[in-house]
Amino acid sequence: MWKWLEKTKSIKGDLLNFKDEPLSGLSIVLLIILDIFIFTNVMIGVESETNKAPKVYQYYPNDCAKHFKKSQSEYQDFDTYRYSHAKAAHLRAELSQFCQDLELKVQVFTLSEPFKDNLKLIRDIQAKLRHNQNRLQEIGSQYNTRLFERIAQMQNNNEMKNAKKEYDSLIQDNKSLNEELKLIPSVRSLKGYDAYAQFIKDNRTGFKEAKASYTFWQPFKAYGYMLLFILPLLLFFAFFYLRAKAKQLAGKNYNPVVKIISAHISLILILPLFAYTLGLIYHVLPKTLLKNIIEFLVSIGLVSLLNYVAILLVVLIFGGLIYWIQKRAVRQKSSNTSLKVLSRRVALSQCFHCGLKVDYTKPYCPFCAQGLHKKCLSCEATMNEPEAYCSTCGKADRSMPIDGSE
Repeated sequence: MWKWLEKTKSIKGDLLNFKDEPLSGLSIVLLIILDIFIFTNVMIGVESETNKAPKVYQYYPNDCAKHFKKSQSEYQDFDTYRYSHAKAAHLRAELSQFCQDLELKVQVFTLSEPFKDNLKLIRDIQAKLRHNQNRLQEIGSQYNTRLFERIAQMQNNNEMKNAKKEYDSLIQDNKSLNEELKLIPSVRSLKGYDAYAQFIKDNRTGFKEAKASYTFWQPFKAYGYMLLFILPLLLFFAFFYLRAKAKQLAGKNYNPVVKIISAHISLILILPLFAYTLGLIYHVLPKTLLKNIIEFLVSIGLVSLLNYVAILLVVLIFGGLIYWIQKRAVRQKSSNTSLKVLSRRVALSQCFHCGLKVDYTKPYCPFCAQGLHKKCLSCEATMNEPEAYCSTCGKADRSMPIDGSE
């Protein structure tokens, strides 16, 4: 079943080769444009589907959750777009049932005329207070308070007297405005507020449990919607790719364009599948595990151990990368050096295995019995074993490293 995987050395050939010939630059540009278009539309589709399982901050928004932490008692606490514009709760499908019911309770008094009038009055008073405060700061930055109190008593100093008069007037105005704010009826006095407060009290525990449950299961729901969108497309294009690949390996006639495009689209579809799978694994295992570890370390007072763990992980990751890069570089250098040595021996009519003089028209070395020839993979002509290119057809021998590659 997976025989074609053993024969395919790299996916690069399936993505960028047209019947074993590299694609032209123009074809590659067209493929890149196609890939960008497909990837963009795939991600739009994935986002549209996963939105059917709203994020936690959408399903339990902060302007809803804050009420279940503590019953709000200030007009400003209800001064949001949702509550001040009478948008029906049942039309906001992304909200949880708790938040929709809360909106209905809140709208009873926030849509009333007393609430609107009081809220407008509060806004006007606060605007005046801000204006007065700004003017006081301007005056204070120009005149030192104690200084102009003394100078204002001097004769012929009208500018300072006017500044002192304006300053005192602003202070008095602020006192009056603050007194006016205190006289505005409390939100608690409005009809419908008691029902809101009772609703919060009765549902606070249920809200907390429902939100915790949704926080855990939301990634699973989003993953399921993603699969519903990705899998049919992936199976469809993977079918055409595998069929074309099977025909190619069997030596039958196949459409290379179908193979290339289906390979590209299949790879693009695998990317979000891979990303969402990693995200789900992280949500289920490392995230929960790290949370438990952190809580345990905090409980025993050893939070600093997290720094040791972080340092160790970074050292291991970077050390592993350096080791892999250097090992690969040494291997490539060794491979290139060996190829040069073998090629030089063949050019000098020496056995590439034992180094003694041989006749390359013969099939074997008489000193070490090493086979001296091989078949070209393209035209099946006879080649000397270490040669990288066929002298008959000019094609590269894929079993030999070419130009430093392996």
